Amino acid sequence: AEERLLIPSGENRNTVAIYYYEDPVRRGLHRFKYRGRIEWGWFCGKVLAERYRERGEAADLITCVPRAGDGLPRLYNQSAVLGRRMAKSLGLPFDPRLLSKRKGMRRQLECPTPTARQENAKKAFRMGKSKRPLEGLRIILVDDLYTTGATANACCKLLTKAGAAKVTVYTACRVRPYNGRKLVIHYDRVHVHEEITDPTPYYHRVFRRRNKDSRKKTECEE
Repeated sequence: AEERLLIPSGENRNTVAIYYYEDPVRRGLHRFKYRGRIEWGWFCGKVLAERYRERGEAADLITCVPRAGDGLPRLYNQSAVLGRRMAKSLGLPFDPRLLSKRKGMRRQLECPTPTARQENAKKAFRMGKSKRPLEGLRIILVDDLYTTGATANACCKLLTKAGAAKVTVYTACRVRPYNGRKLVIHYDRVHVHEEITDPTPYYHRVFRRRNKDSRKKTECEE
């Protein structure tokens, strides 16, 4: 079923994606983002590295879209997981602190039209804490999902303004092209909550138990 959702490597020169955002890929992405199934991100990160080699590109640095913080349970920045595995496979430096997201911003999912998403994304992101000079660098920006391109465009403009010579977007999934002003996609907050039957994901339970056991061990040693 996933084979029919694979996107050809050379379909778009500026935005590289592996899958179209439809089931069963959509379910896999949700489990990766909200249920701690980090192995899905490791796999996609390696595939993104293969796409990079297929395209014969040259890059100096890999970064990622900063964590959104939409109120749902997450253990990690999923874009950073993808970017770090891609960088490791390619032997390229990875810097997740080039960009940051302002707190208290409206979530992209709450914006009903592509225009509203563009305006919201312009205000949401800013340069991060990294002191790395970007002048003349060719940068790969990694994200988990490409919908309208608002987030990617906002981040690319910031990096270009900071001196980057070129920014290419790599993403695990992207929605199919749509028509009209109204944005219609399968991903919505209500559906995600329906899929997450356990409010405490598996990895949260494991980490909590490990921390509790380590505290008991320390108390006994004292």
